[in-house]
Amino acid sequence: MAKRKNNIAAAEPKLGASEWFKKELNKARKGKFLMLIMLPGLIYFIIFQYIPIGGLLIAFKDYSSRMGVIGSPWMDYAGFGHFVRFLNTPDVWRYIWNTIALSLLHIIWLFPLAIILALFINELRSLKFKKVVQTVSYLPHFVSVAAVAGMLTLFLSSQGTPSSAGSYMNEGIVNQILLKLGLIKNGISFLDKTECFRTIYIASDVWQGIGWSAIVYIAALSGVDQELYEAATIDGATRVQKMWYISVQLIKPTIVLLLVMQIGKIMSLGSDKALLLQREVTYPKSQILSTYIYNLGIGKGEFDYSAAIGLFNSGINVLLVIIANLVSKKLTDTSLW
Repeated sequence: MAKRKNNIAAAEPKLGASEWFKKELNKARKGKFLMLIMLPGLIYFIIFQYIPIGGLLIAFKDYSSRMGVIGSPWMDYAGFGHFVRFLNTPDVWRYIWNTIALSLLHIIWLFPLAIILALFINELRSLKFKKVVQTVSYLPHFVSVAAVAGMLTLFLSSQGTPSSAGSYMNEGIVNQILLKLGLIKNGISFLDKTECFRTIYIASDVWQGIGWSAIVYIAALSGVDQELYEAATIDGATRVQKMWYISVQLIKPTIVLLLVMQIGKIMSLGSDKALLLQREVTYPKSQILSTYIYNLGIGKGEFDYSAAIGLFNSGINVLLVIIANLVSKKLTDTSLW
């Protein structure tokens, strides 16, 4: 087979640069309307993703707004002074660990639960009920992070007063339920508890993202040949067996690719929710790299130093996605490239 392919490749005439250009231009003319559809996305990435890359130069400079990016002097240590300062910061490893911990918990909980939700939705017999469940499950995705943080603050708040019949209404709904059940005697301010921060953060992530994350798997399951399920039913397979041996196996490439992409985002945890939920007392668990960058860049105006930390994050993410892709390719023969 390989020999036949080589013979076919050898039989094809090699095109010169001008012929190749004409051929590609002809293809572009035929697909001009498809290219117009792609144009808005292309413009978006050029403006907001590629042009700002030039600004990363300040990560290697002692940036001054008066002198500009080009005119600002280079940092010491051959331009890597900000990176040396970052790695020598006393609490930096705690920030890195907090970021990794939250990202791993996000993957451990949200990733399999989204797959399970998609499998159960796929098993629903009523098409109308299936659409209702799917719609209800991904609606929280469209709730803003600020609104989610406000809801959590409202639900988990506490006045800290002794329990009594009249004091229930002054507590958040969670504390009201716990007080009425007699599980606690005084209200608990959960957002002021360091040990509760990660649980609250991940639980709200799961509620907000599980339905949206399941859409990809539901789409993949919709392409599965129904004759496979019918054949399995004839052979006496249960619904759980059909889910595991047919559904999961056929969407495994999708699962692997999305997992590789999730691993590549471990160091890129957003700062929005963490900033809105964190309190000074919860800094040991809630201070992550993105909030640290925000406080330095926006709060203190250290744009060059915060840019260096952001570049460090991106470098680690690229390294992680390369490693995850290599492992995936070796173990499952599925990879991004």
